[in-house]
Amino acid sequence: MAGLRIFAFQNVISTHVAQFFSKPSAQVSEIMLAHNSLPWTLRTAKRTFCTSLRCSSSSFPSVTGASATKVFCQEISCGVRSCNRNLFVRWSRLYSQIPQQELKPLDKNRKARHQKLMLLTYLSGFIGVCLLGAIGAQQYKRMARKAKGIEDLKIREYGRRPYLFRYRGFIFPQFVVDDVKSIHQFEIREDDLWIVSYPKAGTTWLQELVYLIDTNLDFEGAEKNTMDDRFPFFEFPYPGKKAINDLPSPRRIKTHLPFPLLPNQMKEKKPKIIYIARNPKDTLVSLYHFAVKFFAPVQRFQGTYDQFCELFAEDKAIYGPWWKHVLEAWKCRDDDNVLVLFYEDLQKDLPGVVRQVASFLGKSLTDAEVDAVAKHCTFESMKNNKSVNYDWLKEQGMASDKADFMRKGKVGDWKNHLSSEISAKLEEMVSSKLTPAGVVFQDTLEGSYGQDEDDML
Repeated sequence: MAGLRIFAFQNVISTHVAQFFSKPSAQVSEIMLAHNSLPWTLRTAKRTFCTSLRCSSSSFPSVTGASATKVFCQEISCGVRSCNRNLFVRWSRLYSQIPQQELKPLDKNRKARHQKLMLLTYLSGFIGVCLLGAIGAQQYKRMARKAKGIEDLKIREYGRRPYLFRYRGFIFPQFVVDDVKSIHQFEIREDDLWIVSYPKAGTTWLQELVYLIDTNLDFEGAEKNTMDDRFPFFEFPYPGKKAINDLPSPRRIKTHLPFPLLPNQMKEKKPKIIYIARNPKDTLVSLYHFAVKFFAPVQRFQGTYDQFCELFAEDKAIYGPWWKHVLEAWKCRDDDNVLVLFYEDLQKDLPGVVRQVASFLGKSLTDAEVDAVAKHCTFESMKNNKSVNYDWLKEQGMASDKADFMRKGKVGDWKNHLSSEISAKLEEMVSSKLTPAGVVFQDTLEGSYGQDEDDML
């Protein structure tokens, strides 16, 4: 406590002590002699105080400031050994006896500089507090995620801040891991219809096909309402799970979550689930053009195309590992409420897939209705359909005007984009992870139903 008092008293003295030197030398001497045993228990404080006195005396050369400073410093040094609290009281009394009007006023410019300095000091302190608060909040979120079993992934191609996270063996963006509790606890209805897939596996194509079959060929509704309105994205922040929960039955919901991460009530309520898979080579090419090219204004990937391919092959892509996503769905293929489809089958025999989906949904379609659905779902029709081609994202500034959501290419277009090394790694992935389970992919296809181009996204 004595040290604190000394430090505080020093700040008061150092501001005005030079002004005392304008007093008669006798009065100054009286003050000095009264403090021959001034107790300074902190030698650092003494050195700081003496320096302040020297600076002050140089600003007031009208009196013998230098000599007074020397005498005063000597007097302080003599009092280092003593520690008498009453001497501070005596100093305060002597200081208060000097009339305030006789003290020289501080220079106005100096006072303004002092105020600016104080303002900058407070501002820097406020900024520091904000930064510390932000850092603390980030650390708290990290610890909270870690407590839930969520691991931050440091992938340099996505920048310094974590962008992807590992949870239960899969990799997700932040909007998924921040909401895992509501994902698990979401209320399922028995008449729900879920479209599940790895990204860029033909999700939108399948959604359009399923919507027409499930609504008894409501072509008008398919053209008026966007795909996001007809099939809300379950884990995405918009429109949100509350809005999805309030939708009237039957609900149609889209998700890219793997089967193990679907809501807990899935096994109990057993809603209908249609899963679509696509060969990894075309999936990778389509995913790059979608995530990096189409969403160029908002995406965070800073690496090259080759680095993106390496991350996919190394099971570090979003919603990956790809093979595990497919395998978990394949394990449930024999469940009564699950239908597993392949993108390549839609390309090869679209009318046959329409009949297969109709049978799964308990719908009966005539040959003419099957043809009508298949014709509506051709590539050219889908690409020009504003309710499914996501051109509205370009109007909102979220997507690039130089890229299309529905791109182009046959099954096997990967040959124009993938290196032999990446191709070999993906083939090894399929042969070691999926072939033993009975999953077979076609990465080339001669022709397709009603079109020469592919890449229904």
